[in-house]
Amino acid sequence: MKANLFIMGYLLIISCFNVIAELNFYRDPFVEPTQTSCNEQKEILLKQIQAWRFKGLIQHKSHYYPQIWLYSENQWLAINQEVHSKVLFPWFLQSWQNHKIVWQANLTDYCHETIEWTMLINES
Repeated sequence: MKANLFIMGYLLIISCFNVIAELNFYRDPFVEPTQTSCNEQKEILLKQIQAWRFKGLIQHKSHYYPQIWLYSENQWLAINQEVHSKVLFPWFLQSWQNHKIVWQANLTDYCHETIEWTMLINES
């Protein structure tokens, strides 16, 4: 019984040291941070937004902005211009016209860029 308790205590102390060592490794200023290149970020974001297709809109009398319906891989998404979608983050509606929706996303701070993509409304 005492031997098992001693072994469990020893393993607990070892695991605590491993966690502390990992935390210190991530804080080490000499370890190269892994950053995604700006072009790779653009590609990832474009794939994210291009997966969605415009399916329709609903104009409420009580709301100024229409509700836009998008569809992607058995998922429906209803959004409007007032509320930013968590599913499409970091994309947001930049502008909206009768025949197209312009989406915009900000890249990470070290890129200092934004990216835009136009979704045609008459596509099906």
